[in-house]
Amino acid sequence: MGINNGKKVTVLMSTYNGERYLRQQIETILKQQGIQVQLLVRDDGSTDRTLSILNEYQDNTQLHYYSGPNLKTARSFMQLIFDSPKSDYYAFSDQDDVWNKNKINRAISLLEENDHSIPMLYAGNFKMTDKDLNPISGGQHFTTQKFANAIVYSCCTGCTMVMNKKLRDILRIHPIPKHLLMHDDWIHKVCLAIGGKVVFDSKPMMFYRQHGNNVDGGIHTINDKIQKVWNEKHQHSRIMSSQLSDLLKLYGEQMPKVNRELLQHALDFGKGSFVERMRLAFDPTYEIHENRNLNHEFRISLLMNYW
Repeated sequence: MGINNGKKVTVLMSTYNGERYLRQQIETILKQQGIQVQLLVRDDGSTDRTLSILNEYQDNTQLHYYSGPNLKTARSFMQLIFDSPKSDYYAFSDQDDVWNKNKINRAISLLEENDHSIPMLYAGNFKMTDKDLNPISGGQHFTTQKFANAIVYSCCTGCTMVMNKKLRDILRIHPIPKHLLMHDDWIHKVCLAIGGKVVFDSKPMMFYRQHGNNVDGGIHTINDKIQKVWNEKHQHSRIMSSQLSDLLKLYGEQMPKVNRELLQHALDFGKGSFVERMRLAFDPTYEIHENRNLNHEFRISLLMNYW
């Protein structure tokens, strides 16, 4: 991979009570090689020593932080996009991971191989670890790269993502959507919807630390999937189709005709009769081949009239 010394990269981090691992992650970001890096942190209402740790880096010109009301993770990261300074590229970071020193340089080198005039998003693999950075099973081995697949599920882990300025500028044109599942899910969908490109890197370039509430045991059985969908049905009324409706409303005019039609078809049939919902559920156009479980969750959601 090439050296991108002239490229300015702003890393966006949202913190919340992250005192335990924050310092280690900041160090791995500030020591990224081959680029000019700056770290912009938005604290989302921490009550522990997070702000004290950020204050320790106050004199470091590479780091700037500010505090705001508690917006929760997704909206806090989206707010960072609106508050971000001018850069060539933008990356997202959690507050508790550890990065390879060439993580961003590699991402930019892969993005630079493509058309610079279109919105682009890099998503990478990772090594999943326990709280002490010991390897554990799990990891992301693909990212959905077609818009039809993103309608079903945006498989794109935020802490691996790097986007070009073109995509960042487009995201700032419209307000944060009313229905927001997660920031990475939304950004991935927007990029593909408007004809942008998603680049997936299978080489792990970071340790994705699992601890406390961020451990996801996964969904393994059909009963588990049904229970998950049933629980979400009561927590969020049609969150997936509502978010996609927001996408069509905000970005419909910027979408290629084929993407607009794919989205409209999914929305119409997803709210249709049982027969229409089942036709959508088994439409091969939307099927994700890399992970069958994602198709199962989609079909269960349609079957239970939750999607």
